Amino acid sequence: MPEMQSYMGVNEGNSGIIGKLLYYSTANILIPKDRFIELGKAFNLPKVKPARESAASAYRYATTALKDRVVNKDSGGTHIYRIYCRDNKQDTSSVICRELVKETLDSTTNNYKKLANIAFKRETEEMFYDNTEYDSDIDAAQYCEQALTLFDRFKSCYNSDHVDSVVQLLLEKMQAVKINIHGNLYFIPNPHLPLLNIFEDYIEALSKCNLNAGNVSSNSMYVANDEKQREKMTAEFYMNYKRDIETYEERIQHFIDNGCSSATVINRWLKKIEALKAKKATYEQVLKRQLDDLDQDFSLLQMQSQELSLRAVKNQIEMPLAA
Repeated sequence: MPEMQSYMGVNEGNSGIIGKLLYYSTANILIPKDRFIELGKAFNLPKVKPARESAASAYRYATTALKDRVVNKDSGGTHIYRIYCRDNKQDTSSVICRELVKETLDSTTNNYKKLANIAFKRETEEMFYDNTEYDSDIDAAQYCEQALTLFDRFKSCYNSDHVDSVVQLLLEKMQAVKINIHGNLYFIPNPHLPLLNIFEDYIEALSKCNLNAGNVSSNSMYVANDEKQREKMTAEFYMNYKRDIETYEERIQHFIDNGCSSATVINRWLKKIEALKAKKATYEQVLKRQLDDLDQDFSLLQMQSQELSLRAVKNQIEMPLAA
């Protein structure tokens, strides 16, 4: 099994290509937490599990996943119902509440009927249901019990949101540029193709542990090193890079406006800006051209980061004096 340690920054054997197009899908993955962490460690990944997870999130995932379509036929014709959960206004500081709904599909207007409340206690991290309504066609209690089963499963497993938080870090390390069409399509520059091999092996290993029936896969295709392809990837790079700069500017300005002085937060964002600068240098080498069109935008971002850094230094100096 390949590991991150075997990743090398330059792959000189692929001079005829500028990189690869990568597509991957984890849309319907559900994998036991212990197995997911085990795989991350086996591949020696820099991040083996999501930074944030909670029982409240498991409740939301469970109630969102609870869906059904029921067709009943009787003397009056065919009746089609959709069963699902939706938010209501009963949330409090201690309880999150959603309602189980029966939607009757009609040619003119759909009818809605509340079947039960499905709630979550923040303090005890327990999920429960109450106020079940009788319905001649739908067994509300059965669906509520199904929600409890889903809750237990989501508490013990990671889904696509969790997996993507780990995968995104790998994409950042490969300095990937997201292609501007729907779906997880990325351009991976030539120097990072060894890491792409690890990425694809990792996705394949995840697919073998998937508890759902959906497709979990990845695939990649070489991109020829010719002027036409370099021009296309340059356009994709500029769109992606400009979007990153705008996002970073908004975040840095938010920190400045709110007087952020956390060294941990500031240093993390300063590193992200340096990584953005390094990404530009890599693409200039791969695409064989100077990518100067966004230099002015990047200069503004650097000025913002310098201001934030100076504020942090000033705060560190003032703290001992105040003591």
